[in-house]
Amino acid sequence: MAIEFGKTWWGEHWLRSLENVDYNNRLPRGASYARRGNVVSVKIKENEMQARVKGSRATPYRVTIIVPPFFEEEVEQLIDQIATKPALISKLLNRELDPAILTIAEEVGLRVFPRQWTDFKMQCSCPDWAVPCKHLAAVIYMISREIDNNPFLVFEMHRVNLIGELKKRGIFVEEQK
Repeated sequence: MAIEFGKTWWGEHWLRSLENVDYNNRLPRGASYARRGNVVSVKIKENEMQARVKGSRATPYRVTIIVPPFFEEEVEQLIDQIATKPALISKLLNRELDPAILTIAEEVGLRVFPRQWTDFKMQCSCPDWAVPCKHLAAVIYMISREIDNNPFLVFEMHRVNLIGELKKRGIFVEEQK
């Protein structure tokens, strides 16, 4: 069975946003690498993703992707808006991330998804000068799978814990175990 990417609204949106800026047709090559299992590991810690990707050399290439954090003022505005919408809070209580939250984020000036490759800091130890190279693109696909499993990751990558921010305001959303 083939590995699928972008199965959820959020995962698909992540990939679609990057496909729109794929000038060198790197993403399809990265998808092939990801499907073949060339991504050996992916570690996500806050806004930094580190991965190892098998390539033509014996040692896997080291890939790093850093997503810029959001400014606190804009995050406050986002949480202010979410806090006034009981339907969104209800969905959050069920661990659902409603796409309406993306609209609110954009209205307060937060760019959740990239519009160009330079929105991220990306680095790969391979000799290819292009950014993204196929190794970086493979990691982008693997991150879409992580987003499929946990859509809150699209905000966590920008150092925003939506649940935690709501809790600070006395709105309690049960953490998933």
